[in-house]
Amino acid sequence: MKRIFQPEDFRNELLAAAYDELPLWSAPFGLNLLNAINYSAPVVALDIGCGTGFPLLELAQRFGKGSNFYGIDPWSEGLNLIRRKMECYDIDNVTVTCAVAEKLPFDNEMFDLITSNNGLNNVQSLEDSLKECHRTLKKDGNLIFTANLPGTFSLFYETLIKAMLQEGLDMIVPKIYKHIKSKRKSIEEMCQTLENIRLRVIRTETESYNMHFSSGTSFFNHFLIRLYFMSSWLNLIPENFQHQIMNLVEEELNSFSVSNQGICMEVPYALFEAEKF
Repeated sequence: MKRIFQPEDFRNELLAAAYDELPLWSAPFGLNLLNAINYSAPVVALDIGCGTGFPLLELAQRFGKGSNFYGIDPWSEGLNLIRRKMECYDIDNVTVTCAVAEKLPFDNEMFDLITSNNGLNNVQSLEDSLKECHRTLKKDGNLIFTANLPGTFSLFYETLIKAMLQEGLDMIVPKIYKHIKSKRKSIEEMCQTLENIRLRVIRTETESYNMHFSSGTSFFNHFLIRLYFMSSWLNLIPENFQHQIMNLVEEELNSFSVSNQGICMEVPYALFEAEKF
């Protein structure tokens, strides 16, 4: 397996420079988000988890003069790249700030629109983040965001659980389900959370796409997997079993790929639109 990325690697300017504005991983989510927005009137808007600029810069250009956009992300190196893009693109209606969603540095009832492309399901506290969205949204303002769902990479998780059981690590299996639940809420859970915070759900849309790989080895070595997933997966396994379990999973996926012309990892996701009340 190639090198696994750690959180501190995000401090590397080279990583920020190599990171796409819209990574393939979140592109399907993002295109749906763009199509869900009403462009008929100027807005003051916030993008949570703006990364290296999507959908923040695209929305700022589509709304154009008369609208003001703000972006927040804890990734300062990514924000530096946004600033360089703003200069290159000649965009002057965007302000970016290094901040977290749980503590937004903005006044009450400031925004007509808040967006997030697969960002709100990666915060430390979803409830606190949504409370901040409610606080900073104007009355009748809209929150539109996307999030991947619990079935994401189900083939991997099924194979991981099988390997755990095979090695007598039954006691770890509940930890895997807890990990999935903490990372990805079901549509019903997310809608209930929104309503509890006085964000009325206007609509939900569900989609999915497939990521195809030639083998388990190519899946494990993919940049996306090493950057976002592998560390948290390893943390599910007792340290003295990590190498053994992940080798078993890789071998099982490799065997599966031979008889199935590769492996297919499904990524189901949802779009949520809610209104402050």
